[in-house]
Amino acid sequence: MGYGGKGKGKWRWQPPRIEPSLKIWIGNLPASATWKELQTLGNTAGTTKWVEVFKGKGAGTGMIAYTTVEEVAAAITALNGQEIDGQKIEADVWVKAEKPAEDEPAAEKAAES
Repeated sequence: MGYGGKGKGKWRWQPPRIEPSLKIWIGNLPASATWKELQTLGNTAGTTKWVEVFKGKGAGTGMIAYTTVEEVAAAITALNGQEIDGQKIEADVWVKAEKPAEDEPAAEKAAES
């Protein structure tokens, strides 16, 4: 009778893996902003593939993903300075923070020469 609880709670939903070059960073979002509002705005610049409004530590920022790099470039230009709830947003490329450990050996070599 029943399933014996196997696998209960082990599955966790995860957002799709999207190439960083197809994402744009959105900043200065009002706290009241929803992903749906951001998607509506994002769709004015191209077809959005994924939209997220970050909460907690990343509050006030979000991400929009598109299907082509051309859409990304057009969206950054089109969305920069647009408003959500009367607040101007910022749009920029999605760049992962570089690891400082990779830069340190190069800096040490330069200091030795």
